[in-house]
Amino acid sequence: MLKKIRNAALAVGLSVATGAAQSAPSEPNIVWYNARELTIEGRGWTDTESVYDRLPARAKQIVNEQVWGLSHNSAGLLVRFVSDATQIHARWKLTSADLAMNHMPATGVSGVDLYVRLKGKWEWLAVGRPTGQNNETLLTPNIDKGTYEYTLYFPLYNGVTSVEVGVPSGSFVKPAPPRKNDIKPVVFYGTSITQGGCASRPGMAYTAIVGRKLDIPVINLGFSGSGRGEPEIFDLIAELDASLFVIDPMANMRGDWVEERIGYALKTIKAKRPGVPVMLVEHAVVADAFRRSKGPKMADTWNVPLRKVYEDNVRDWDGLLYYVKCDKLTGKDGEHTVDGVHCTDVGFLRMADVLTPAVKKALEK
Repeated sequence: MLKKIRNAALAVGLSVATGAAQSAPSEPNIVWYNARELTIEGRGWTDTESVYDRLPARAKQIVNEQVWGLSHNSAGLLVRFVSDATQIHARWKLTSADLAMNHMPATGVSGVDLYVRLKGKWEWLAVGRPTGQNNETLLTPNIDKGTYEYTLYFPLYNGVTSVEVGVPSGSFVKPAPPRKNDIKPVVFYGTSITQGGCASRPGMAYTAIVGRKLDIPVINLGFSGSGRGEPEIFDLIAELDASLFVIDPMANMRGDWVEERIGYALKTIKAKRPGVPVMLVEHAVVADAFRRSKGPKMADTWNVPLRKVYEDNVRDWDGLLYYVKCDKLTGKDGEHTVDGVHCTDVGFLRMADVLTPAVKKALEK
């Protein structure tokens, strides 16, 4: 049975027409439901140090310090639930007081993001803006009467120790049903771009967009600046019971690492997860194409050896090894990044437009 937690004396935000939040007094008639007792997705392991960590506790002795620290960020985690409430509130506690970065807003770094399923498709509903480590907000008022399914995405570059969904007394909240066909998650491994830098809100990371478009669960194992393809991380990744592994760490790799490390990844996944497809994704560097047009293509540092790994292995994979080229991933107008590297929402939408049909094809096969 779901635990109902009565409202504590915390500050709460009042939703405005745009779905953003402003400070307002707390409401006493709100009943709170712990997200842990609803439908949590995005967790690859249950033996974690903290419930919303992205790697198991034993990884602390296996991966490097940077990866371990980033594993406490809740990128890709979400809660799905069903409710008949006419208002949806959220309450979440952050692990860090650093709410934003100089190139990424607090809504993406530390906020929560609410979607509703309408006529079989996910539509954005509201964002919860953080004001400190302890946050409480009315995400959206005046919902039409009826029972709806919701998804609440967790912060991308901060961690959470607790997340709760609040509704007016007399309404219900219950776990969402399994995904269609009860499909296993798609696992994405990569860099800061995979983690979600620099989406304006958590639901705009490309992994989240692909998940909504295909209505599938995803696990986000993007590690900012630290997606270097070490053997120990692939040993961990291969533990996961996935429907597809998407490998996208080229932006953090050295060219002379690619053949050995990606080759190890393919060998390990094939041995531990036979029959599960793998997708290799090139790195696109075109944000300042004008300046770079007169010199060597920087992406070739990673993509040429990656292509070689693919060509050396594809015949042994019985059609289960896929390859996504960079030429259409983000466009060539330079509008897809905030700083020449990290994606804006435009960049993430473009990536998702390319990756969604590729992932769909791999899953269908």
